[in-house]
Amino acid sequence: MLSNFAELFDVAVTLAYAVLGAGLVGTGVLTELRSVATLGSGNLVLGAWLAVMGVVAIAAGTMLFTDKVRARVGSGA
Repeated sequence: MLSNFAELFDVAVTLAYAVLGAGLVGTGVLTELRSVATLGSGNLVLGAWLAVMGVVAIAAGTMLFTDKVRARVGSGA
């Protein structure tokens, strides 16, 4: 049970990292979908740029989740 402020703060920070990581992955997926539509319309430069930014966002969200959230959840068990 959460008995003091430090434990409550740790849970809140872990939750914030999880939400931020999920947001980055979701944004990356939507950016990848947008890049496919942009490439299909013939705009190759913007489509390629969006594809790269989507990969970066997905990678950042995955790394944030694995480095911060899994480490915090795994240490509490």
